[in-house]
Amino acid sequence: MQPDESTIYLLPNQWKNLPHNHFFEATTGAEMPQETVVRLLLEHETLRISFECRQNPLVHQNTLTEHNEDLWKQEVFEVFIAEGSSTPTRYLELEINPNNALFAGWIDNPTGEGDGMNLDLIPYEKTGIVHHIIQKTNDLWTGELQIPFALIGKGGRVYRLNFYRIILLKPQTDPAWICSPDNSSFQCWRSTHSGVTPRFHRPESFGKLMFD
Repeated sequence: MQPDESTIYLLPNQWKNLPHNHFFEATTGAEMPQETVVRLLLEHETLRISFECRQNPLVHQNTLTEHNEDLWKQEVFEVFIAEGSSTPTRYLELEINPNNALFAGWIDNPTGEGDGMNLDLIPYEKTGIVHHIIQKTNDLWTGELQIPFALIGKGGRVYRLNFYRIILLKPQTDPAWICSPDNSSFQCWRSTHSGVTPRFHRPESFGKLMFD
């Protein structure tokens, strides 16, 4: 069962680790064996998110390289975030993949279940996001996102957010492979408990980010 660690408290200019280094399965909420280390830093105009995706043996099979491609079709680290304390119906979706490609868009999700969603894609050059892949080895990839508050808003001191990771578990022969429940693991910081089909777009599961 997932521990009740749904709120992250940040002090300015101090890195904060998520208290648990294992994400949880999107469908059942089971703790996953792979380690995912996430650290956050609140700076004056920026939220920095550092991540380590460990136990990732097929990382070099990712073939998507263009910004704002459908990066979720292969391996990614994802952040969904919205200003305010209530469950959002509109939130920012950010994705980065092992090739340092970035996806950014605003999601309108009126039902909270991911059906009938609308995507407002943000042109890459207008995001203001600084991003890096720091390391990529045979079973590990690490990186950082520097997200300007001008993009997500800074009218309050509470945000709702979740983190996600897709991990390829079976070798692929087709360069245009697409992740599925048959070949990949779909993991969340706060599990969406979506049942048979993995779904990330369930904002009721979002945790909280609070600035002290």
